[in-house]
Amino acid sequence: MLEHDELLKRHRKKPIATLEDFEHRVEYGLDDIKKLIPHREPFLLIDKILALDYEKGIIIGSRKISADDAVFAGHFPDYKIYPGVLEIEMIGQLGLCLHYFVKNETNELAEDAKPEPVRATKVLGAYFLEPVVPDDEVIIIAKKLFYMEIFGTIIGQVIVKNKVSCVSIGEVIFLDE
Repeated sequence: MLEHDELLKRHRKKPIATLEDFEHRVEYGLDDIKKLIPHREPFLLIDKILALDYEKGIIIGSRKISADDAVFAGHFPDYKIYPGVLEIEMIGQLGLCLHYFVKNETNELAEDAKPEPVRATKVLGAYFLEPVVPDDEVIIIAKKLFYMEIFGTIIGQVIVKNKVSCVSIGEVIFLDE
């Protein structure tokens, strides 16, 4: 496997995947996402899941960056820019959604799905390439690099205006309940 930095460099220019690459499209909204991850407003950073393929270990979601998001009041208020660390968090949240589908070997969401306890352990690297600004609609992509019983590693991107804004690799640990 390529070193993390090589993977990040390889995915700086074009999306890992596009919606056209998927045979199976889905329409999962906020209520569905809340069954998959423990995050809640105002820190729930995914609006929709648009496509997934658990066998290939890849998922695409989206988020509308609201102009009235409180983060813009303090993060470079004279040049409103969405924080890169929150772009990493979007990728991580979508990666947690992907984990549910990979673990259960399905593209379907069970009615009784519930979030697994999890903690981030590392950001293995990230590049920030394009700004995300108020009212942008972003596409979020997460791809499984490695999952085992207690650890998961993903690579992901935030796409804005058809350009890669952020690419990152992160790791989590799944906790016993």
